[in-house]
Amino acid sequence: MNVVAPLRSARAHVGASRLPHRWLARVARRGRGVVVGLLMIVMLWLGAASPAAAIEGRPTGWAVDQATEVIRVGRMELRYEPELEDAARDLARHAPGWWSEIETDLAGDVDDRLEITFVQHAGRVAEASDMPHWVAGVAHPPSGEIIIARHGPDGAPTNLEELLRHELAHVILYRATGGSEVPRWFHEGVAESWNGTISFGRAQTLASAVFGPGVPELPRLEQGFHGADGPQAAVAYAAARDLVEFMRSYDPNGMRLRQVFTELRQGRRFEVAVIRAYGVSLEELVREWRAGLPARFVWYPLAASGGLPFILVAPLVAIGWIRRRRAVRRGYRRLELEEQLELQARMPGMPGMPGMPGMPGMMVVS
Repeated sequence: MNVVAPLRSARAHVGASRLPHRWLARVARRGRGVVVGLLMIVMLWLGAASPAAAIEGRPTGWAVDQATEVIRVGRMELRYEPELEDAARDLARHAPGWWSEIETDLAGDVDDRLEITFVQHAGRVAEASDMPHWVAGVAHPPSGEIIIARHGPDGAPTNLEELLRHELAHVILYRATGGSEVPRWFHEGVAESWNGTISFGRAQTLASAVFGPGVPELPRLEQGFHGADGPQAAVAYAAARDLVEFMRSYDPNGMRLRQVFTELRQGRRFEVAVIRAYGVSLEELVREWRAGLPARFVWYPLAASGGLPFILVAPLVAIGWIRRRRAVRRGYRRLELEEQLELQARMPGMPGMPGMPGMPGMMVVS
């Protein structure tokens, strides 16, 4: 769910025209791949429009009279306004694949009944669901109902893939946990983390809070999702996404988060589920996450002061994020191997790992 205001295409064009020609030529000489990669990041940063999404609203029966056309794919029903037919057909082609991808990653298999309503403008989403004006998408997970808009509150086109994936993740999370009560920040953080994008806007929003008024404590973070204050909501979404990403980094295979879902489905409270899955309390996890924020966003003061445009820092942010995930994966592989070797040392008669001298044929179950 993204609350960052969309950037106009004219602004993107002006920004691109100011890039120094000598700098571009020097980068080009170092390799075509670097230029292509940088341009892709520039396009992501300047071109993506990402109005907000939500998980609340009226229970069922959202009244959107203009959505009179229907497409059915499997157990998914997509209702849309007639003038949106081309975009609706494109959504109908891709939505089942997005659902399957998120479902497999998050939960394995859940009920896939869905009713999606696709409208022209975010104002109709707000009218139908009683949500704030900045909302361009909303989900009601118990019923599997979703409304998304083609245009955001300011009239700019929305990123339909990001918007719909966000709402699909809400529904899947609800069904994976058996409808258990979870904090709003966790629901939104999971939906943000699985929306299929790397959001530099979210990173900038969170960094400005880290080096500004501070990142709100969890109770205040919860309040940010319920008010009509767009900037406050933007910080809440950015922090929730980053905290869930931090929880994911503990376990690259996603087993700890899945265990949280299982514990919740078995009736345990969220705080208990976290302890059983991670071996530490939620407070300890949050404390560790907060402690690492200044170091991860150390680039922000320079960018914010005007000494270095943020768009030039964006590739470094992406590279740092990728390297962090890879380092975590390597660390866990090493720890798993050490644990297996230690177990082998304590139990000499136990068969070993394939390909290692003196340790033939071990089966590793993860």
